[in-house]
Amino acid sequence: MKLPWLALALATAALPLALGTAPLDVVLYAGYFVYAVVVPGTLLYRAIRPTPRSLLEDLTYGTVVGLLAETAFLTVASLLDLRGWLWAWPLLVIVPLARLRKHPDYPERPTAAWSWAVAGIAAGFLAYLTAAFLAVNPALPTGGAHDYMIDQLNLLAVSADLKHHFPLTVPEQGDRTLGYHWFAYGHVAASSLISGVDLPVVWFRLDLPVLAVLAVCLLAVTGRRVAGHPWAGPVAAALMFTVGELVPQRQAPAFFGSITAYYSWSSRSLLFGAALSMPLIAATVSVLRGGGRRDWLLVLLFAAGTTGAKSTIVPLFGAGVAAVCAVHLLRRRPQWTPWLLGGLLAAVTVGAVAILYGFEGQGLRWGPFAIMLDFVGSQRHGTTVRDVPLILWGLGAYGIAMGARLAGVLFVRRWDDACVFLAGTTAAGVAGTLCVWHVSWSEHFFVVAAWPCAAILSATGLVRLPGAPRALWTALAVAAVLAAVSVAFTLPVPRHRWWVPLPVYALGALVLVSALLLHRRAGVFGALVVVLFAGAARLPFDAATNANLGVAYHIRITPDQVAGARWLRAHSTPAEYVATNVHRVGGSGLMQGQSLAYWISAYSERRVLLGSWGYSPESTESQSRAHRIGPALTYWDPERLALNDAAVLDPTPSRLSWLWRQRVRWILVDRAHGTPTAALPALTDLSWQRGDIAVYRLRAPSNCTPVSCSDSVQSR
Repeated sequence: MKLPWLALALATAALPLALGTAPLDVVLYAGYFVYAVVVPGTLLYRAIRPTPRSLLEDLTYGTVVGLLAETAFLTVASLLDLRGWLWAWPLLVIVPLARLRKHPDYPERPTAAWSWAVAGIAAGFLAYLTAAFLAVNPALPTGGAHDYMIDQLNLLAVSADLKHHFPLTVPEQGDRTLGYHWFAYGHVAASSLISGVDLPVVWFRLDLPVLAVLAVCLLAVTGRRVAGHPWAGPVAAALMFTVGELVPQRQAPAFFGSITAYYSWSSRSLLFGAALSMPLIAATVSVLRGGGRRDWLLVLLFAAGTTGAKSTIVPLFGAGVAAVCAVHLLRRRPQWTPWLLGGLLAAVTVGAVAILYGFEGQGLRWGPFAIMLDFVGSQRHGTTVRDVPLILWGLGAYGIAMGARLAGVLFVRRWDDACVFLAGTTAAGVAGTLCVWHVSWSEHFFVVAAWPCAAILSATGLVRLPGAPRALWTALAVAAVLAAVSVAFTLPVPRHRWWVPLPVYALGALVLVSALLLHRRAGVFGALVVVLFAGAARLPFDAATNANLGVAYHIRITPDQVAGARWLRAHSTPAEYVATNVHRVGGSGLMQGQSLAYWISAYSERRVLLGSWGYSPESTESQSRAHRIGPALTYWDPERLALNDAAVLDPTPSRLSWLWRQRVRWILVDRAHGTPTAALPALTDLSWQRGDIAVYRLRAPSNCTPVSCSDSVQSR
């Protein structure tokens, strides 16, 4: 039974090698992950958990504990300015808990078939990530200009900031504190600090495959534990990481969203948060089933970690617990446990809002069916009562597309507190997505955050139905044919928006008819398998036709730009800020003129005094108040922007002195965004130049004090 896991480990390690990653980097990262995450985390989990269940659970849940402990020690090391000693934190756990290194007598031992199934699902998910993201994004654009998705460079810049500074700030806004779910990016920063591997290599090559495998294994373990059936875990993992929406792939309206396609790689916090949420599901269910104090401790630990990994998760779980309380009241059998559990989750949420997010609203607004505004209503004014018929027509198609994988819920036989919790969390996720408006379509994250619960609940209904292997393979073959049809299926281009959902209804009808016909031969089990797995073409089609999200939301980065930023990283300190004339995306693409150019802070690992502002809290709030989609086009402090640009492009001694007082020691100029006057090389020292990129070092003003002239400002 070790062979499937060995094969999966080798595939995970071979993937970055096949993509050109240096073998030493792969070895260093693997060593880091085992030494600094898996081993200390597993020892800590064994010391906390009530009873042993399986080795795979100890390793996967222990890895999550290791990630949370790593975040805690990164915070402490950053506050004490001891990042150079971060590599030693695992010894503080390994040495005192070494007695727990031996495996206990586990009562659960997965079969070879179960292990191969989970390993196969993980390998398939890796294949999608490779084709959709990893293979099309080099760590560095050394062979020529490359189009990077804007979010990737922004989040890489966030990781770079956490590598050298604490607390987190907006990387290109100097000291502007950023309230954000930063735990995923703290993990990336810590992995680079401990392993010594270059941050872009960790980001674009090494971290994502490991998180992907971990998430699949976690859902398989959690599904087995919550549903009480060994095959519920692999089925749940397949429903989340293999099967996509039931939509005609060539005619899928945007409001149908996605669970795995795009979101699994575009936002690292989403996959990281999903991984951390699965042990929280198991701990919450254990408490609802009468668990002891250690289960409560695990709920507190995983809830605190999850709320810093993705802000949408814990509130949804609280809603799921609230559903349990409501059912108890309806049945007139109230219990204290769910009320106390809900209070604990609420307290964790409030603490996160205060500590991590600084009571900032993140741009969320009440907006019924705003997710459908490309289809009904208007972006500026939302939906009205007159739009209700069209909304209902669209919601029916939305239910078919997103809900086909949840058909197993109809066959759940015993609705205990665990199933009510899973259903309540799922319903809250759907409600959040349909009722909330956000400037960057982040309302999708509510339903995505709830999907592990939905997948487990649907798998619980499926695995309880009687079904023979022959019926399973027949049903899967029919589902594969239907998936192929969804790729080839096309209707005439709709001339009216009432026609937009029609292809989804047509495909849904075809799937339903196929399932009913198969029901005569393979029973309810076979019919349900057809419905659940008919959307399997979604991920392969996305990888083949929309890898890296095309070029619609990208910025073109040249080797000269990256070389200049990395030279700056090698010749400056984290305490030294950078001034620049780069504020917007250049070129002639869709994003031209948007203030979303984060490549300087991403590759230099340095804070920029005033670079791009599109992802600043002020931008989000101003756009939210105006009810506009996307980042703010204009900067909210035009005088500061003018002073920055004048100091860079037309410097005088007084303007450079102002930069110096802002801790700026370097100026990076991209001539594609403006050519400086001859005063810049006369008043500063040209230190590096290639193509349009030039880096200048500021000279200390003659009238500065020892404090203002010091380059040893603390990076903390």
